[in-house]
Amino acid sequence: MKLFYKVHPCKYAVLMEAIRARFEMHEEVDEEKTILMLDNQEAIELVTGSYDPRHDQTAEVRVVLNDASLKPVFDSILGKPYIVK
Repeated sequence: MKLFYKVHPCKYAVLMEAIRARFEMHEEVDEEKTILMLDNQEAIELVTGSYDPRHDQTAEVRVVLNDASLKPVFDSILGKPYIVK
């Protein structure tokens, strides 16, 4: 399951940190992209966030879940997704 969220830029870093801390994920930062990963991808495959203050009006977060039961947790942190695949 893929979840796509739009978040306010001033909350982006705090929300990404909340996800990282909640699931004890590893973080990689590459310019405007933040990637959160787990060693075991059984439940959560990947969380990526992107925000470039020079070009973007909103920050975007994409969550790839292998365990759909985690969707409510991400919704409680990030709000309602604008796309669910």
